[in-house]
Amino acid sequence: MVLEITEQRLLSTKARIDRYIDQNIMTWATEEILLPGQTDIANSIHQKAADGLALEKTGFMKVDLTWEYLGPEGQPIHFYLEYGTKPHVIMPKGKSSGGADWLHWKGPSGGFVIGQDHFAKRVNHPGTEAKKLVEGIKDERTPNLQQRVIKETNRFLEVESI
Repeated sequence: MVLEITEQRLLSTKARIDRYIDQNIMTWATEEILLPGQTDIANSIHQKAADGLALEKTGFMKVDLTWEYLGPEGQPIHFYLEYGTKPHVIMPKGKSSGGADWLHWKGPSGGFVIGQDHFAKRVNHPGTEAKKLVEGIKDERTPNLQQRVIKETNRFLEVESI
């Protein structure tokens, strides 16, 4: 009988701990993963790219880091940066499609002078190397979240035992 009561108390404590973690996981993940990750991306790419980083609650005591950074025409820039691209040709849309007949950009390209205007009918883009930014943030910061959960759970148990 005493063993059964002890077992019920332990199960009840585990359920309270799980509920406590589930109720707080988004706050802890925001502080340990999201905000530092946004700072990393803002420093390496741009604040707009950092603003696309978000947390999503995916289940009981589960969160996932997501990233959506779109170009002016809805291009999934986050996907290109995260997973890279193969070499490809870039062509102007043409005036008949609401674009221009020539590509235009300012800045360095193939040894050109920074700030100089460049025009082309087509560009053979060499592709983009995968940066794996979100994967890196997850790998680097998940241990911080795990330690935070342990610390907060221990603190919760101390309060519960008083």
